[in-house]
Order: sequence, then C-alpha cells, then structure tokens
Amino acid sequence: MKLPHAEDVRIDESKVRGYLLSASHPIGRSKARLFAAIGFNQGSAAAFIDELRRIAATEDVSADVVTPFGRKYAVHGHLRGPVGSRPVATIWLLEHGQKRVRLVTVRPR
Repeated sequence: MKLPHAEDVRIDESKVRGYLLSASHPIGRSKARLFAAIGFNQGSAAAFIDELRRIAATEDVSADVVTPFGRKYAVHGHLRGPVGSRPVATIWLLEHGQKRVRLVTVRPR
C-alpha cells in the first residue's frame, strides 16, 4: 500500500531545519549527527525534504495505526545523501478531516 496522496505530502521546513537537522536541538541533535554523516545539514534542508518526498512517493507503507489524532503511517526507505545513504523510518499523519498527510518525524533504522 502506498501513502495516501503521497504526491502532495506536507513537510514543515522549520521542523526540518530546527529539529531534524539542528546540531543544537536538545532532542534532534542526535538525529542531525546521523543525517550530517550522509551529507545533510541545515543548509541542505531543501535536498533533505526532496529525499523525504521521494521516499513518501515511491516506498510502501510498512505500518499504519489509527490514533486519536488520525491515521499514522510508517514508510521505510533509504535516505540518499550527498555522501552516502541511511535506512530510515519516516512517520506521517493524516489528521481527521484533512486530505494531506504531514510529516511527523524521521528516525534512523
């Protein structure tokens, strides 16, 4: 099964820059170090987002669960960076009453 409306997912750039790729964020910095190892940093956030969109559009949903907020999906794939790749789990949420899935987080696998 593919992610619903995978061609039009919502990804908050400020979340990517301020959390996932932030070397100073108290929680996100460990993820940022792993993503930096394959060539992503705050300056390459647009390329990172493009990779997340590619994973959302091309990979299958590996798990989905109904939550009080809506349906949550996990999509596994390989995040391809400028200097390497890393297996990741991308987590998406289709909130009740919404038509577009939004990125919740990315976790190394």
